[in-house]
Amino acid sequence: MMALRTRFGAALAAVALLGLTACGGGGDGEAAADEAAKAGNKALADLITKAREEGGVTFYSVPPEDVAQALADAFTEKYGIDASFVRLTAAPLAQRFSAEAEAGKPGADMIMVSNSPFYADGVAKDWLTPLPDAEIPDYPAGLPEDFVLADPGTAVVQVQPSGFGYNTDEVSQADAPKDWPDLLDPKWKGKILMANPKSSPAYVDFWYMIEQEYGIDYLEDLGEQVARFYDGTVPLTEAMAAGEGAITVPNVTSAVQPVKDKGAPVAINVPDLTNGPEIVAGIATEAEHPNAARLFTHFVLSEEGNKILNSQPGSVSPYDKAKMPAKFTRVSHADAAKLEKEILGALGAD
Repeated sequence: MMALRTRFGAALAAVALLGLTACGGGGDGEAAADEAAKAGNKALADLITKAREEGGVTFYSVPPEDVAQALADAFTEKYGIDASFVRLTAAPLAQRFSAEAEAGKPGADMIMVSNSPFYADGVAKDWLTPLPDAEIPDYPAGLPEDFVLADPGTAVVQVQPSGFGYNTDEVSQADAPKDWPDLLDPKWKGKILMANPKSSPAYVDFWYMIEQEYGIDYLEDLGEQVARFYDGTVPLTEAMAAGEGAITVPNVTSAVQPVKDKGAPVAINVPDLTNGPEIVAGIATEAEHPNAARLFTHFVLSEEGNKILNSQPGSVSPYDKAKMPAKFTRVSHADAAKLEKEILGALGAD
């Protein structure tokens, strides 16, 4: 951990010595620094000044492009610092960051990515600096405690509860499944499409949660209902919209809503017992703009920035816990991995 702190601190010192000028340094950024100073938050005021000297920040984003753009625009308006981003789905984004970090040329100063073994691996390989060691002012500030992950050293900034997508031409609103036992109705046999549990450790975690509540027999019965597997929610939702199946599971609003907005006959119900993709924040240890990376992360973690990040339907801010499904359940990757073989076998995905 000391090596991480030393490397990150060295990067900060190097930038300070360069004396770079800000390319987005407008009055708004100066006002934000003055406001922080007047509030007695010297650390934040100093960070704003140093970040503005770096001229910009680049972040990688799993959240959708329009959300990332809104967040970037709000950050630039508040601090006078240009923000650019690359948006990809979770696996390609993690692969891109890993390849760049392995080559010693990270393209991102900061990353928002799905909570998965990738993050812990990035910390172990010194690609990512644990947030408690990154000297982010006030960290974790007002973020609810149960969304602060001491191991591996990050924080959840977005939650997307999973549910049951359905084709409204095939399934009426009254008949649409609303709870897990509903999926076992004989009328849905051969009409359920499923995200391939082998395509992501997050899916194994998801089905482990269901196994813990309903038992392995439930997964076996559900597996008998499934017609086909798809590698991710995007192809899963497209197949549902095309009429290849009536119900999809697990699915998320962020995948269903854009298809619905284009006129497809799709909808989604989210049950009380669920979990779903959790997006976490990370700072590149070799960030080109380390101060701007820290300030952008501070903004994402703040209630102001976090609500912008979670402005779309289906995304829940940690600050809005009342909007979380009643039995939203966080699962241990390690515990789920112990039953991975049994879970995949029961669902017919082994």
